[in-house]
Amino acid sequence: AVAFKGETRLRGKEAKRLREAVAGRFGGEDVATTMLPSKADVVLKKVGGGSAAQFVFVDGECVLVQPDSRADVMEAELVPTLQALWRVGTATSMLPCVLIQRPVAKFIFRGADVMAPGVHSVVPMRGVEKLPAVGSLVAVCAVGNPSACAVG
Repeated sequence: AVAFKGETRLRGKEAKRLREAVAGRFGGEDVATTMLPSKADVVLKKVGGGSAAQFVFVDGECVLVQPDSRADVMEAELVPTLQALWRVGTATSMLPCVLIQRPVAKFIFRGADVMAPGVHSVVPMRGVEKLPAVGSLVAVCAVGNPSACAVG
């Protein structure tokens, strides 16, 4: 369980800036409006216990994690949660996708790392031709299932 030490509701202008940041990083306006609808209740919750992370909740669901809450939303690293990927439908509309073989999925669900022998292929983000760079944020999906099972 995560202990939150405070929360801030975003007003319209702040939510719009967050929506623009999401649109710029994760697949455009369509993805941003699906994740952060204009009339949604957007809340930032900071984590206690010496961590600098903050979580973005939209209508009660956690959709983004900002590892460094001291940075401005426009420049900060944003990591989508599985809930966010499930909201937009297919993972490749937000992130490049590493496809794993179906028998490997059960090990990933139990917390194993994704290793090269279990990788079937890598699919670039929709609308992008080149594959992701080493160290890039990717979604992990099982072959034949468009829903993500991990982000990393």
